Amino acid sequence: MQKISHFTSRALFHPTSGYYRTRNPLDDFVTAPEISQVFGELIAAYLLQISSTKKSKDLHPLVAQLEAMPQTRNLPLNRGKISLVEMGAGKGTLLRDILVSVKKLAEKKNLQAADFLEHTMFHIIEINEVLKKIQQENLKNFSVTWHENFSDFLREADEIFFISNELFDCFPIDQFVKTDIGWCERLIGSGKFITKNFDPEIHQFVQNLVQVDAPFGAVFEHSFAAKSFMAQLCEALKTRGGIAINFDYGYVKTEFANTLQAVKNHQKVEVLKNVGEADITAHVDFSALEKIAKNFELNSSLITQREFLISLGIEERRKILPPSENSAIDRLISLDQMGELFKTHIIWKNS
Repeated sequence: MQKISHFTSRALFHPTSGYYRTRNPLDDFVTAPEISQVFGELIAAYLLQISSTKKSKDLHPLVAQLEAMPQTRNLPLNRGKISLVEMGAGKGTLLRDILVSVKKLAEKKNLQAADFLEHTMFHIIEINEVLKKIQQENLKNFSVTWHENFSDFLREADEIFFISNELFDCFPIDQFVKTDIGWCERLIGSGKFITKNFDPEIHQFVQNLVQVDAPFGAVFEHSFAAKSFMAQLCEALKTRGGIAINFDYGYVKTEFANTLQAVKNHQKVEVLKNVGEADITAHVDFSALEKIAKNFELNSSLITQREFLISLGIEERRKILPPSENSAIDRLISLDQMGELFKTHIIWKNS
């Protein structure tokens, strides 16, 4: 028998056979930056607003609109070098769209954009050599440094601007099932899921996290890896200053559901089959990540992707785009598509 997290870690991250090590995952699913470049353009405007040290009349309309956004108040201002890093950058599309947008504004003498380019170093954290080559091609016109992991990045980092899109759903989870005698861990054995015998320590561990009376048959998911990385990220933000913007699908309040899934060729497949050839993910428990940010005494904002993009002016942007972009924008913000399920989790340290 083995823990679900151990199985998933091997399936996804094994050095020679892991899915994220050897394949292009974007052959199996599509992420927000690939749906529309507007996603990256709006994030570029957001980054300019929070990093600016200048008051300029030559503000991009979207940047000017951000002045009234509640979640941007008291965010850090640029007092020196910034290290903008994307972790798990896919094809490099998001970072490319951000840099193209900022560069265009700088060429139009936008002072915020010019200042941002002058003070910012650009980085990607990527373990997948297949994707790294694609990223290098897509970003060949920009100066970008690649790193194997977050610790390597920190050796070169100043104030941190951290971005991720569909990163935390990739961290392995463990599952626990509420039985008639208490919480029991769900394991994998002989090619199937099985429930481990009752262990009082496991029951108490889960109950301390849940803190409610869950119904019989409830499934609780917990990611030690996601919480560990969030703590590492928050410690870096508290020490060096900056902001983290994470986009992912998940829930704000604990949901007792089995969200573990595998995807191959844009279709859901059985988790225990196609090992190393399918993406394995689970919904992100944002409430657990929020608690870690609060424990580090950092500020945070947790809203839906729909709320975030609308507040950045995506509907105004839609009006000047060709009608062919409507379906892409709908996919990003519609309640029945990515708008509600996907969340935007922003964490920052006041300057």
